[in-house]
Amino acid sequence: MINNVGIAPRQIAETCSHDTPDDIAQLSRALLTGLSGTARIVADYETALATTYGVRHVIAVSSGAAAVAAALSGVNWRSGDEVIVAPTCPICTVLPILSLGLRPVFCDVAADSFGLDETDLRSCIGERTCAVVEVPMWGYPNRPDRTRALLPGTRIPLIQDLAHAHLTRLNETWLPHYSEISCFSTHDCKFISTGEGGFVMTDDDARAERIRGYTRFGNLTGESVGINLKLGGLQAALGLARSRRLVPHLDARLRNRERLLTRLVNPAFRELPIAPGGMPNGYALLLQAVGHDGRRLVDYQRGHGIPSDIGKYDNRPLYELPLLAAYRRTCPNAANLLRSLTTVPLHPDLGDDELDYIARVLNDYVPA
Repeated sequence: MINNVGIAPRQIAETCSHDTPDDIAQLSRALLTGLSGTARIVADYETALATTYGVRHVIAVSSGAAAVAAALSGVNWRSGDEVIVAPTCPICTVLPILSLGLRPVFCDVAADSFGLDETDLRSCIGERTCAVVEVPMWGYPNRPDRTRALLPGTRIPLIQDLAHAHLTRLNETWLPHYSEISCFSTHDCKFISTGEGGFVMTDDDARAERIRGYTRFGNLTGESVGINLKLGGLQAALGLARSRRLVPHLDARLRNRERLLTRLVNPAFRELPIAPGGMPNGYALLLQAVGHDGRRLVDYQRGHGIPSDIGKYDNRPLYELPLLAAYRRTCPNAANLLRSLTTVPLHPDLGDDELDYIARVLNDYVPA
């Protein structure tokens, strides 16, 4: 069978295998030394991540959503307080906010960016604002330095949900260094996989103590509220093995990004503009339709076996979902951005022949 661009069709894998030669050795070590969330191998995993990023504290948790909830435990708030967040983020970021009795306030993004719009952010900040959450999507950096500069003193901390943004940089610096707290996912489809899991980062000793206590039943002292969000020893063992390959994994993704970009010549789309001084991590290639509805590009590429997260999740502003309709604010940049985009895989398992196929298919795309 030949498809409508005259190219034999194939199916491109959505994600890569995360297996490393060290997986079995670390899993065996966990079986011998402890599987609980307080086992030595969990601490070793946290130390490895802290060393890679150059931060003081890492707290490993059971999921990316758990990481958001744990990050919020490091913030001072009362029930009904407000958390500012873009409606372009995954619902996984907002559900923990709701679960804690907090109110999401949706702030528009800047044009052609996942970073918060500075003018709209100023209008969103109020007496009940307890935190601002930035969510750089698909590994493309926002400008957390600008967001942080707009927040009054230390009363309102900046949290970054970096579920997609492992090893993403701004001005040659890892993104976590621009916020009081950052949280990550290590779900099997993410940049590093422990199957399920996540972690929280901070350089603030007091916040780290609160966050770690929250994930361990308030340290069982009966003095503060906490639940069990710890990451188990087997998942930490995989994380430890795979953390050692984070930088080579980044390099492979960035090579694939460059290889693909040099082959794409179709004026019907462009790469999403990158923030000045920013470097994406190759989690995915973000392409933006030029002068037409990006869902046409999404449907076209998926019809030729090239996965797109936009098609898979039907990304749209979160306030359009029934659960979040009560928090609706008009965010035109967010709506336009999500409607203009598609994602293209860049994972390390893609070979030159698959990158060639992706380029040929996309170069033959003609908006209907």
